[in-house]
Amino acid sequence: MPNMTTANPTTEIESARELTELVHDCLARQKPIVDYGCAHGDLGHQPPTEHIQLVQRGSIIEHYQRDMTVRASTGITVADLQAALRPHNQYAPINADDDLTLGEVINHNVYGPLRITYGSMRDLLLGLHYVDGQARDIHVGGRTVKNVAGYDVTRFMVGGLGEYGVVYEATIRTYAIPKQVMQVELALSDPALLDGLCSDWLLSDATPATMMLSRNGSVWAVLAGYFGTEHGCSTQLRNLDSWIAGQNKISISDSSTTQLDAHLQDITLRRGWRRRSTALVKVIVPPASTGQTCKQLASWQGSQSALHIEAMPVHGCIFVGGDLDTEQAVALDTHVNQTIEPVNGLRLWHCRPDHTDQIDPFGQPQSDWPILYKLKRTFDSKNIFNPGRFVPINAKDNNQ
Repeated sequence: MPNMTTANPTTEIESARELTELVHDCLARQKPIVDYGCAHGDLGHQPPTEHIQLVQRGSIIEHYQRDMTVRASTGITVADLQAALRPHNQYAPINADDDLTLGEVINHNVYGPLRITYGSMRDLLLGLHYVDGQARDIHVGGRTVKNVAGYDVTRFMVGGLGEYGVVYEATIRTYAIPKQVMQVELALSDPALLDGLCSDWLLSDATPATMMLSRNGSVWAVLAGYFGTEHGCSTQLRNLDSWIAGQNKISISDSSTTQLDAHLQDITLRRGWRRRSTALVKVIVPPASTGQTCKQLASWQGSQSALHIEAMPVHGCIFVGGDLDTEQAVALDTHVNQTIEPVNGLRLWHCRPDHTDQIDPFGQPQSDWPILYKLKRTFDSKNIFNPGRFVPINAKDNNQ
């Protein structure tokens, strides 16, 4: 095991055996293990002052090419995962920055516009191995789709913020790389238009493989992607033209053909502002109110510069933020809460400026919180995995 003599040493893990030994050691010393990831370090409550900083290293364990699945240790980065699959004309449909590990994607249920076609990580994940709070090596799921009897632990671990165990290996679906991607940008006079059009669009012959709404200054635009052959993409573009002809205040402003890698890189560049912002909040609302919510969020005047707003209308997911100071972030939080309350929306702060303790990163308690607290005590009774990240360390009553 690595030498752990400093206050918060970084421990690199490359195998299940090393991870189990680390958990045993930390249980004996009552030393918390923390892994917030490289892009989610400010999400949730801050970690304990003293802890072990976990870093996992990983690679492809086995690629079942004919079954279109891959088994990998979760320390592998998204870039390395895709690079290993590419020579076999396959890829993992994960919208995530290249430096994120597979483990960080699982812990935070990272998804993007590809979710329309392929689903989120909960849909891609077939099985995983993790170490629980008693240092037991647990295997759930497998290589194929099966009916689940009882609690679906595989899906439960997705989005668990690393509080229920350390996932060290995962098996996920892969897909064939499309021959071509047709990128189409549509201009909108009003984002709320999408609320009434989205369902019809998805049911039309012009259904896109990806869709992302964003604002650049005062201009709203939808970036849609169509996957397939050259002929197939051209046909879909004609279908889109025909569908738009019957709509008002929406038009195609640009279209181009590219390859999948370039398309995914374009999406990465477009969301790059998230990692650069001093304030970033994720909002979840009913999909049918996504556009109207974006419009209301854009009305906030608490900053001299316009807020960045980016949304996935099909899923009701909105990211909003920018370079805000403490006072502005507090005011934005109030505006967000007032905006989403009528539609029973949720919000989660990914990044907050310093001295914003009055902002609760998770908002008002939800109906499922008590069961999550109980599951935390079941999976990690000694509270050593990212303690306090979701449930505050000083919480007196986890059953509230």
